[in-house]
Amino acid sequence: MKLKWIGALGVILLAWVFAGCVTTHPPSPQTPCALDELRLGDNVVMNFTDIPQPGFPEQRVRVKDDGTLTLPMNLSVVAAGKKIGVVEKEIRALFVPKLYNQLTVTIKTDDRFYFVGGEVKSPSRQIYLGETTVLRAIQSCGDFSDFANRRKVEVLRADGRREIVDCKKARKDPRYDAIICPGDAIHIPRRGV
Repeated sequence: MKLKWIGALGVILLAWVFAGCVTTHPPSPQTPCALDELRLGDNVVMNFTDIPQPGFPEQRVRVKDDGTLTLPMNLSVVAAGKKIGVVEKEIRALFVPKLYNQLTVTIKTDDRFYFVGGEVKSPSRQIYLGETTVLRAIQSCGDFSDFANRRKVEVLRADGRREIVDCKKARKDPRYDAIICPGDAIHIPRRGV
């Protein structure tokens, strides 16, 4: 008799502990992706205009792992985490008035991507065309496979943060659907059999 009572108390205690792990409120509002901010690994095209000829040819460079961009004349500038307009102004300041009276710098990023893998019908890299969400990203890859765990979809952010999205809840209430930014990776695990 006493063992049954202890067992029942244990079950109630476990139910109480696990009930605290469920989110009952929508997540806090998300900040939109900073699309005009340069990141590590971004490929950019730099054009230098309004300078005497022959000038500099178009530069195709990558934001290096230390966050810098290599410029003509063996110069460099820290670019990662900065808005494109700020980097353009910093590059101009390196050349004007020391070397040129006038210079216009234009930076454009190449295509950016997000990644969807795991239990979707067509796992792949997708071009980031604008604001998207976890559910839309999964649908762009053919939707969930038959074996997908829709309650524990993992989002690995470009900055290293991890989030878990309950896509069943997100389909009922869009406030639970997380925004995806360039460089993010979505992994849909296989559900337990």
